[in-house]
Amino acid sequence: MKKTILTLGLMTITTLCATDFSTMSMEELNAMRGSVSVEERDAFRAEMQNRLQTMTPEERQQYISERKKQSNGKGQGSMQRLRDGSGGGMMRKGGGKR
Repeated sequence: MKKTILTLGLMTITTLCATDFSTMSMEELNAMRGSVSVEERDAFRAEMQNRLQTMTPEERQQYISERKKQSNGKGQGSMQRLRDGSGGGMMRKGGGKR
C-alpha cells in the first residue's frame, strides 16, 4: 500500500514538473534546442513537429530560412553532440568522447 501511494506521489510530482512546451513561443522553443533534458526530448520534438505541420507553406519556408541564417551557414544537416553524449557529433580517433 505504501509503495503504491509513493509511486503515485512520484508520478504526480514528475507530471507537475514537466515543461509545457505548448505554451511557449517558437522563439522560446528555438532557444531551447540542444538543451532539452532527455526525459522531455520526446515532448519537445512532438511539439516542434506539431508547430511545423500547422504552419502554412510560406510560414514554414520563412522559419527554415531564418533557422539557416541563425546557424551561420551550418545548415540543418550539421551534427551535434548533446550534453548527455547522444547525437551524431564528431568523435576522436579511437572512439573516445570529446
